[in-house]
Amino acid sequence: MTPCWSRSLGCVLFLCALAAFGAAQTATPTSANGWEKLGTDDLQAGKYADAIALLQKALDNGFPAQIGKYNLACAYARTGQNQKALDLLEAVAAGPGLPGPIAGDPDLASLAGEPRFQKLVAASQRSAEPCKDRANAQYRQLDFWVGEWDVFSGQQKVGDSSVQLILKDCVVFENWHGLQGGDGKSLNKYNNVTQQWEQFWVSDSGTTNYFKGSLVDGAMRYSLEMPGPSGGTLLRHLTFSQLPEGKVRQLSERSMDGGKTWATEYDLVYVKKQ
Repeated sequence: MTPCWSRSLGCVLFLCALAAFGAAQTATPTSANGWEKLGTDDLQAGKYADAIALLQKALDNGFPAQIGKYNLACAYARTGQNQKALDLLEAVAAGPGLPGPIAGDPDLASLAGEPRFQKLVAASQRSAEPCKDRANAQYRQLDFWVGEWDVFSGQQKVGDSSVQLILKDCVVFENWHGLQGGDGKSLNKYNNVTQQWEQFWVSDSGTTNYFKGSLVDGAMRYSLEMPGPSGGTLLRHLTFSQLPEGKVRQLSERSMDGGKTWATEYDLVYVKKQ
């Protein structure tokens, strides 16, 4: 059995730090870290009553509340003091936040039937997987592009594209293969800090582009500004829009005169593979 907090997070650095510190500790620690180390040792050894006293001592001496209260909640749950455990978990959730999905933590198994715990489980799941939370609809704005595609320029097929949701649905990931050569990949993600979408594109020719944009009237509109190939400033627009029958249009435009005039670079239509 490993300490409740470290098992939930797989927090190797935290464990290593405690182990290194613990090696230098005496039977009577002189710091919050020392009390926490002894408390988690007792929690691991099944000495739950001793662990409670030591973990509380660590908190009283200034040990970080997120880790300390979580581990103390584990010790209380192991001794059947469920309400005290829940009070601590709710305090963590209201403050720095729960460490991640907590439903599978065996130290908290005695809380499974508690309605308060079920609310905490749901909250921890939303926190661990924000892009899957239906309340965060902004992450789903480019989902219309997800699929397996034949890609056409006019009537001619020019490539294949596999567009997938990865990293707990936080990233729209395109794998592009051009029929005349040229492969590339793009990572598309909503940045919750800047409240913009971002695309990072790389190709096997060494091309790198970094776009920013947003959903406007149902279309994802990206733009970038970069040095032009012959001097000056190159502006580019990249627009993804939904078409009838589940098709998607990708239109790339460029301007070398500060946006006064625009020229089409390519105009592609994505058609779902049968």
